[in-house]
Amino acid sequence: MAERINEILDTLPKLPGIYMMKDGKGEVLYIGKAKSLFSRVRSYFQDSRNLMPRSRAMIAKIKDIKILTTESEREALILESNFVKKYQPRYNVLLKDDKHYPYIRLTLGETYPRLEIVRKIKKDSSAYFGPYTMVKEVRETIRLIYKIFPLRQSKDDLDGTEKRRPCLNYQIGRCLAPCSAKVSPEDYSKIVKDVQLFLKGKNGELMESLKTKMLSASETTEYEKAAVYRDKIAAVKTIFDKQKVVSTSQENHDAIAYYREGDSALVQVLIIRDGKLIGEKNVRLKSQSEFEDNELLTSFLKQYYADEPILPREILLPHPVEDQSLLSDWLSEKKGNRVILESPTIGKKRNLVVMAASNAKLALKNELDDDDSRVLMLEELQAQLSLKSLPQIIEGFDISNISGAYAVGSMVCFNDGKADKANYRRFKIKDVKGIDDYAMLREVLIRRYGRLIAEEKPFPDLILIDGGKGHLNTGLQVLRDLSLEDKVDLACIAKGKKRNDLRTDEVFSSQRKETIFFKEHSPARLLLQRVRDESHRFAITYHRKLRGSKTLSSPLESIPGIGKKRRLALLKSFGSLENIRNTSLDELSKLPGITESLAKNILEAVKIKT
Repeated sequence: MAERINEILDTLPKLPGIYMMKDGKGEVLYIGKAKSLFSRVRSYFQDSRNLMPRSRAMIAKIKDIKILTTESEREALILESNFVKKYQPRYNVLLKDDKHYPYIRLTLGETYPRLEIVRKIKKDSSAYFGPYTMVKEVRETIRLIYKIFPLRQSKDDLDGTEKRRPCLNYQIGRCLAPCSAKVSPEDYSKIVKDVQLFLKGKNGELMESLKTKMLSASETTEYEKAAVYRDKIAAVKTIFDKQKVVSTSQENHDAIAYYREGDSALVQVLIIRDGKLIGEKNVRLKSQSEFEDNELLTSFLKQYYADEPILPREILLPHPVEDQSLLSDWLSEKKGNRVILESPTIGKKRNLVVMAASNAKLALKNELDDDDSRVLMLEELQAQLSLKSLPQIIEGFDISNISGAYAVGSMVCFNDGKADKANYRRFKIKDVKGIDDYAMLREVLIRRYGRLIAEEKPFPDLILIDGGKGHLNTGLQVLRDLSLEDKVDLACIAKGKKRNDLRTDEVFSSQRKETIFFKEHSPARLLLQRVRDESHRFAITYHRKLRGSKTLSSPLESIPGIGKKRRLALLKSFGSLENIRNTSLDELSKLPGITESLAKNILEAVKIKT
């Protein structure tokens, strides 16, 4: 293997690019970029006394090195950030909280634009605003917009022609009813422009626009209309007064700082637009032990801004970083305008960085305290249930049906005591007829863990089932059949004799014979209840969805040759199923695309099933 590495080192080109260190299993250990691959990669295999312990440990595992050359160092930087996100190498600084934050999308490409919440920005004609830290914050913003501006709330594809009668929002003055062609695209666009000013935080321009409209309405004696604008001005003023102004320069900044404690680190980004603090992001880092501050911050910038679609004019940093001019050029190319990376030492910009550092310290300490609490909770659960390992991954199951009808199963996942909704799963019962909860549970468990076995994916530490001893025995038999009895722990939680008193919950474990009772305020008991309640909620939601879709199904759906477009055309022409049932064969056959034989099938279906 040493010969293999030496061969690779001897053939390295003196070109920019990225290098990927791999172990004997082909797993990517580290990804880096280089101005000269020849010099950079060979530096790892010089005198190890000059290397950090982390680098020495990594080099001992390297069995292969793959390289990709690029035209420039800037291209190498982009490729490095993309590959680190894709492969998540063990020895790179990684973003722990790598989620997409919500944005507000204004669909300017439509005749009558509307608002929607998205998590990814596309290269289209729409305008995007954000990012926001929470969906709740976005919904509150949209709710305020609908209260102040009569923007449409429907998702219909409108082209200026009448689609239907106006809804209640039109009656109460919250919409101009473009669905009924009661407003022209030109007049509607004036509302859209005010919404854009509101979302951009341009309160001066927006207030001036509203005042002009109010005075214009007043001069033409449209006093009720003027009063509406007056109320809008008051509402907008109240909202803008609540925003925190942190700079009078009205510039766009991201102020970044971090705090480290032991093996943990957290970066905070303060998002300042038009001089106002509109949000903040806290990002935990992992695999950062022994990284120097410079490398930690540089790695964060590469990964964070790789997918960040809306860039500020300035990024304020606590200290200069490696490749600062290269990063600036890369981000400037992405934005289409100059992006400056600055490390202010005095003044208001420095105060913003200090504010971010202070908040990062507070946020990390709170998270570490929370981490400690979760560990204690999981340790208590492990001790009480005599589990083989700490239950970091818990999968909870429940079955829902009405007399055997619309039977479904749910599986929720909790990671370190927190709901991991991305890994929730739901199952429509296929093989069990009638009322048999145990058989349904068996089917769901076999489908879930049989698939994990086939795909060679990891198993949870604990399976929790909503039920009693019978459910426990069913689950144990499934684990035995799949040869998983020694790999996965199993428990059930059931309400006691007083079913409305959560304190009487009975817990059964595959590792203990007796029924287990927890103390009233036990964090472990509360976790089991949360998993049980969430699995129940998820099952009921799916069950209601299936039942509702079946109830709302149309008899037209069962007719061969009748697709969605023809169903809609029939209902639009006749207004209802009752009118279709009362029409004649000749009249039905006159519709485009409806043959006489198809018309007979339609009449037969609606007469039988309505």
